[in-house]
Amino acid sequence: MSIALTHTPPAVSADAPSASAGAAARPRFRVRWGELGVMFGAWTAIGVFLLAQGWLGSLFTGRAPLTAGEAAWIMESMWVWAAFTPAMFWLSARFPLERGLRARNLALHAAFAIGFAVADVGADVVFGPLLGGYSGTLAQRFFGKLFINVFSYAAVVGIAHAVQYHRALNERREREAVLERQLLQARLQALEMQIHPHFLFNTLHAVASLIRVKEDQSAIKMLVGLSDLLRLALRNRDAQEVPLRDELDFVRHYLDVEGIRFQDRLKVRIEVAPDVPLDAPVPHLILQPLVENAIRHGVEKRAAAGVVTVDVAREDGMLRLRVTDDGPGPQPSANGRRGVGLANTRERLAHLYGGRHAFDLRAGAEGGAVATVAVPLGDA
Repeated sequence: MSIALTHTPPAVSADAPSASAGAAARPRFRVRWGELGVMFGAWTAIGVFLLAQGWLGSLFTGRAPLTAGEAAWIMESMWVWAAFTPAMFWLSARFPLERGLRARNLALHAAFAIGFAVADVGADVVFGPLLGGYSGTLAQRFFGKLFINVFSYAAVVGIAHAVQYHRALNERREREAVLERQLLQARLQALEMQIHPHFLFNTLHAVASLIRVKEDQSAIKMLVGLSDLLRLALRNRDAQEVPLRDELDFVRHYLDVEGIRFQDRLKVRIEVAPDVPLDAPVPHLILQPLVENAIRHGVEKRAAAGVVTVDVAREDGMLRLRVTDDGPGPQPSANGRRGVGLANTRERLAHLYGGRHAFDLRAGAEGGAVATVAVPLGDA
């Protein structure tokens, strides 16, 4: 076998949810200090809006403007409800209005709304002496504010449910993203581990063939080469991507082993364009199955010497790796199944890059087969 390492010069061109699931996924109630500030600010803004509305009403209708005491009562009511709001958020988390629990919890929230309306009147009693007293009896105060208090409670509970469901959705998405990454990693490792025993089996089969024909020295050299090959494979066993130089080094060791079997029947050229960064990440063991396929279908089927070419270049922001041979070209499998190496190559590329990759195996224009892989170029 002969291997020609070529540094290709750059081309010059003149043209240029369910109830049970909801309960399980519901986050625990928690309010951050920043959120307490938002609650207080929101109620304060409502109070300022009511004061502005009262002032504009008096300006355009001729009514007497709000007195300082009336303004104080409005802001007192807003700040009391600001103090109630964390408790309402807790009740919303504790008794959610979700399927299977909606009727019971709706009745509970109706009772809670009445309770907060009573508490609001109690706050009036506490702060009345500071704000100049208040008119009417407790019953008049309670029923006079009942509608707005119940409406306010319902509005806060609605907002609390929206916030809690938003949190639950984000947490579920985060969990799903973690599980998806873990599943993807497991699939990639499973696919890669299928490649290791695949070429190991093929190489050991070749060693056995050499021993049968009394080629003991060649068998020993092949075993030594296999040892180096496995050492390189295991060095990057936990990496899904490796630098391009490491992948090319692995392919050269693999070709050394194959060269012992084919002798002068195998000629290989490895060409890397000068503008290709050798530290660019590529999928681990991406070239070996393509080279193995080229040897198996392009060299083994020829009586004369066969040529396998590996060339790497940049194209449109992608790193393009191409393996060609001068054999009879791609042949349909007798049972319609794809080889382990090529099938895993397709799956690994899809898992690693989604739609940002290309893989193609076709007949060459002048015969043989051409396998092309394109992956994103990190520094592009």
